[in-house]
Amino acid sequence: MTKAVPMKLPSDFTWVEATSDDTWTGARLLVDGCCVLEIHPLRDGWLVSVQLHDPLNPQANVAVRSVAAGMRWSARWARSRISRLRVLAIAERRRLAPIVPMPRPAVREPAATTSSTRQTAHELLADA
Repeated sequence: MTKAVPMKLPSDFTWVEATSDDTWTGARLLVDGCCVLEIHPLRDGWLVSVQLHDPLNPQANVAVRSVAAGMRWSARWARSRISRLRVLAIAERRRLAPIVPMPRPAVREPAATTSSTRQTAHELLADA
């Protein structure tokens, strides 16, 4: 029996299959390092779980009979959504990126005024 290979995907899409050293089993499809979906065991079969959720087009999990079958199904599914998956991956990376606070600007002392004709905001409100 021959093992069918999954459809070709663009170079920014990569498959990662679990090795014996990993704590997980199955395969993952990544786009630019962001996990799109995962094929993992469930009872006597395998389940394709979409990890990169699209609020405009939610996707249910799909049961498959083997990792190879899951990779074939996943490649066809991803091929029809390449541009959308790239956009979602960018949004996911931005969401997970650490937020670095902006430095506060240096506080400058107000210049001394020679004229006392200027009113502060409190004085203007008090006059109203």
